[in-house]
Amino acid sequence: MKSSQLIEKNNQLRLKLDPQNKKFYDDLLVYIRIKGLVHDEHAIETALITILEDLLDAQTDGIPAEQYFGKNTQSLANDLITAIPVKPFELIKLLLVAISTYFLVVFLPTLVNPQTPVDLGNIILVSIYVSLVVLGILKYIGNTIYPQKRLVNHKIIKFFILLFSCMLILAPIFLINIFVKTPFRFYLPAWPGIGVILIFTILGLLWFMKQTEKKPFLPFVTFLLAVAFLGIAMRLPLIGDYLTNTQLGHYLSAGFLIIFLLIFKLLSFLTVKDLK
Repeated sequence: MKSSQLIEKNNQLRLKLDPQNKKFYDDLLVYIRIKGLVHDEHAIETALITILEDLLDAQTDGIPAEQYFGKNTQSLANDLITAIPVKPFELIKLLLVAISTYFLVVFLPTLVNPQTPVDLGNIILVSIYVSLVVLGILKYIGNTIYPQKRLVNHKIIKFFILLFSCMLILAPIFLINIFVKTPFRFYLPAWPGIGVILIFTILGLLWFMKQTEKKPFLPFVTFLLAVAFLGIAMRLPLIGDYLTNTQLGHYLSAGFLIIFLLIFKLLSFLTVKDLK
């Protein structure tokens, strides 16, 4: 059974857990997946399925998760992860996914206006930074699941710490975009631009079709298609001139973007609600 099939099986079996056991297992699952990023993914998912099946058997017998597995859940998880072989390629794969996703999300919008240069070097630099931030966030999440000691308990203080942390994380992205100009800048007018947009759109759609769970990625696909549509329209001989050089064309472009943003917001809201 492939890793994706194991994940799907896991998602189905978790529906059978009662609320208390579900909370216990969800924490364990997130902790093991995050801490096991550089370990064999298939072995990690197989171990998670085994634990889940044991937990369901215990639940049938009326034994709660904490009693069945013991209170030191973190130690149990660490022992399990240590026993699974390390595969550095799993981390490389995650980095490539993060870089590719950011690259696609940022690269395509820069192609909307054929009169705006695309700074490929800038996009790559920010992609690398974002991938490192993703790893840092995942590590932080893993460390907060089973905290030994909470340094800050006040909600308002925690909110401002989170806000300040977000500002620190986002600041380098804005600074790189504003101040860093690389030699790898180019224009993609007319048909070459349309060709590049179609290639990246097709790649994005193929990636989407391979995903077992498609709902979480629907906002991303909507974004991809809307940007591709506008980018192609801007490069067509008559339509592009009209959208670029007339006031009504500007209004139409802005209206399209507003409608797209509303659809994107709605899909994002429904996706988050569904995931919860």
